[in-house]
Amino acid sequence: MMCRQKMTVLILICCICLSVLGACAPEPQTSRDTYVISPAAQEVPTLLPDHASLPALTPQPLSTLIPTSQPGSTVQYGIDAVLDWATYTLQVEQRVHYYNDTGEVQPALIFNVDVNQEPGDLTFKRITNASHLVTNYTLEDTRLTVPFTEPLAADAEVELILEYSLIIPQIEAGYRDGHLGYWGRSARQVNLGMWFPLVAAFEPSKGWITPASHWLGEHFVLRSADFVVNLTLHNTTRPVRVAGPGESSRPNKECWRFELAGGRELALSLSENFRVLSTTTSSGVKVELYYLADDPAITLDAPRHTLQTAADALALYEELYGAYPLKRLAVVEGDFPDGMEFSGLVFVSQDWFKAWKGIPNDWLTLITAHEVAHQWWYALVSSDQGHYPYIDETLAIYSEVFYIEKYYPDYLTWWWDFRVNTYAPQGYVDTPIYDFYSPRGYIDAVYLRGALMMEHLRTDLGDEAFLDWLQAYFDQMQGRIAYPIDLWSLLSTDQYAATSQTRILYLKNPDLLPQSNSIP
Repeated sequence: MMCRQKMTVLILICCICLSVLGACAPEPQTSRDTYVISPAAQEVPTLLPDHASLPALTPQPLSTLIPTSQPGSTVQYGIDAVLDWATYTLQVEQRVHYYNDTGEVQPALIFNVDVNQEPGDLTFKRITNASHLVTNYTLEDTRLTVPFTEPLAADAEVELILEYSLIIPQIEAGYRDGHLGYWGRSARQVNLGMWFPLVAAFEPSKGWITPASHWLGEHFVLRSADFVVNLTLHNTTRPVRVAGPGESSRPNKECWRFELAGGRELALSLSENFRVLSTTTSSGVKVELYYLADDPAITLDAPRHTLQTAADALALYEELYGAYPLKRLAVVEGDFPDGMEFSGLVFVSQDWFKAWKGIPNDWLTLITAHEVAHQWWYALVSSDQGHYPYIDETLAIYSEVFYIEKYYPDYLTWWWDFRVNTYAPQGYVDTPIYDFYSPRGYIDAVYLRGALMMEHLRTDLGDEAFLDWLQAYFDQMQGRIAYPIDLWSLLSTDQYAATSQTRILYLKNPDLLPQSNSIP
């Protein structure tokens, strides 16, 4: 496939699968304290291969490369985007191949378009279905409805092409709006998170799920899909590095290509100031840290510590929960408040890099370990983050406990005091994000009380049964969208009964299973 140099060239996408990811040989293993440091950001990036070393590819339309029978993923995306660096605008052509796995005839395909929260950021040019122009689509808030020319039968397939432009907004100051900077630009970074329409999840009892947005927390309900993204840069004056997930390549010096199988979305981050550190875990996963090298307040020690924390956390969570299926994880210093998780890529705020005091018992360590945990509790096991935020956030914050126990056991008491007890948290763990209007109340109830609940559940069940429960949950729900019943139903009748008092203490709705009314 070739990246377009002009906007008139159509995108040509190859279908991807998990076997492609697995076929790539990992980097040679490095020791726990060995890193590979990339050249200075002012030089032409050499992290990815030059286009001259890539074989010529024969362009083929997306539809000819996807099986007519049910594919491994029921949704595949092929995106060709051109980013004008001077104007911070994107011109996008997006192919969507959808296999109707709903078991029902569908008159339309529904998308979540999170980037449409602010008027003016998104402008559709046209939508086509098998060369037929779709003129009766509707975009209401973040819900896009694209009617079919004829209803789509169960187990049938369709391919749509969405063409649109995007204006990348300035990242806002302050936490309230600034923490959404995963979609936005600062003076030194451009972030493309949740930047293109995603096919909505569907459940027979609920229909298409298009959750309402909320400024606090996350509200996404994301199905698993396969992605190929080609990003071409125009009007750059200095070399730019692009951080992204999955398999990466450089078809030419102006274009980056990312292939991700089984992701929830595909996020990118770009900067002229990125430097890169990398290391490889014992299981062969390459961990790359993209940090902003133009800040005199940040020495190399903080990036090294962040990379080590991320690699150690990934190795531990593989041991505790299950194998990480990708061969690469990108950790990005975000030029906005807080952290944020995406499939194969996580942001850690520049605030924590600046505040790091050179010690392990600090926010930089905890937030990094927390965001890496979301590769299991979000990217691999997804959930309804708006209505049940504790399904991923409680497991992610308790993963910090596992991390401290493993690598810094002398700081375990410190963790409970620093992270939880000092706030005297209140609130029910299972409260939806829509019931909160301040970060403090949300964090106290869902995160901090969630950590306390997990600690009590661990005591109720014992270490071995507790870990077996989490592993079973991961094994059963990997690649799927989980709900509270999927977690709690994996306890035996006796185990569920043993957790009764803990559930009553921490959950507003403690009886989650139909059979629970017969349990004392």
